[in-house]
Amino acid sequence: MAKVIIPYKFQMELDDDLPLWHELEQQHHVQFLKYHMTTPEDFIAYINEQQINCIWITEDFFTYLGGPTPFWDHFPSSLRAIVVPWVGCDFIDGKRLREEKDIVLCNVGPNAASNVSDLCMHLVLSCFRMTSFMEHCFRFIDRGDVDACKDHIGSKKSDLVQQTLLDKDRNTSFSYTYPDKKQRNAAEPFNIVQNYNFGDKHIVSPTNKTALILGFGSIGQMIGKKLHHAFDMKVQYYKRSGPVSREILGYDAEYVGDLGDASSWREADVIILSLPSNPQSDNIINRNTLAMCKDGVRIVNVGRGSCVDEDALLEALDSGKVNSCGLDVYKNEDTRINDALLSRWDVTALPHLGSAVYDIVLLETQITLENIKDIFVDGGRGVYTVN
Repeated sequence: MAKVIIPYKFQMELDDDLPLWHELEQQHHVQFLKYHMTTPEDFIAYINEQQINCIWITEDFFTYLGGPTPFWDHFPSSLRAIVVPWVGCDFIDGKRLREEKDIVLCNVGPNAASNVSDLCMHLVLSCFRMTSFMEHCFRFIDRGDVDACKDHIGSKKSDLVQQTLLDKDRNTSFSYTYPDKKQRNAAEPFNIVQNYNFGDKHIVSPTNKTALILGFGSIGQMIGKKLHHAFDMKVQYYKRSGPVSREILGYDAEYVGDLGDASSWREADVIILSLPSNPQSDNIINRNTLAMCKDGVRIVNVGRGSCVDEDALLEALDSGKVNSCGLDVYKNEDTRINDALLSRWDVTALPHLGSAVYDIVLLETQITLENIKDIFVDGGRGVYTVN
């Protein structure tokens, strides 16, 4: 019999009606213990008194108790596995977990790649076409006036105006800037072709452009596939472990092996980050790497917020070195995301949606159960073992 603790405070992201859930409970006597969290001390006492064999990671576990790492020294000797119903496992040292405690760490493997890459496509398109800014104008500035929205085209950096949001007490809660409408003069016709931009930021198609993907695991490869087939993009990529054969990819992609070489950066029209958090990837987008890029490059991050020096990114957005960016991840997500990023009209900002869709929640439960079955029923080390 195995005991699996599922910590929660207000919510759980799982489907306990799946056939495999019932099979594990009824045929293999796996106990799924839905544990309502209170204090760290109570959690420590519970996992030791119950001699827990497996921790099922949840979002609430991080929000209210900080995840598993703070309890490292209090893991019971019975603990054999930590199962993660998503991809990222950089919240704990998997290698040390295996070597010091012989605890298996599992995730959902490559199964979230399609959903994350879908979101990346949206961010890429928004960076090139400025769709998030146009939607904002259409909804809140020009209020459904199609022609008025288009009057923002041709605006210069000098045309930026400030908008203020008020809270329920009519106090200023947030301020942001955006390019106002270009002033027209009938005596001097305006050539829109020569000025197809918002606030000096160019509006162009992603078709036939070049994408440099940093991080080329299952998610990065899926992003490359979709960019190649949807936008006829030239795909370049960096992968620390080396190139991937065309037979595996199914499309042409150019391997970039040295990020210290300026030639690795200079072709990219958009740089896409699909990297985990580690010392090698921290602040990989910084003043030095941005200086090697072409002017007007776009930046998209669906990996980890730690990969981007946000101060350097803001400076590059101001100077025009970076035309626009699309972000789903940020530094300091657990505390306070940089307001300077959220207040920019040239940033498409999403709240770490990643693979967060109904379909993947069901699939993540199924795969997590398969990891549990492999470990506690079949005697393996998990279907998708990280360490």
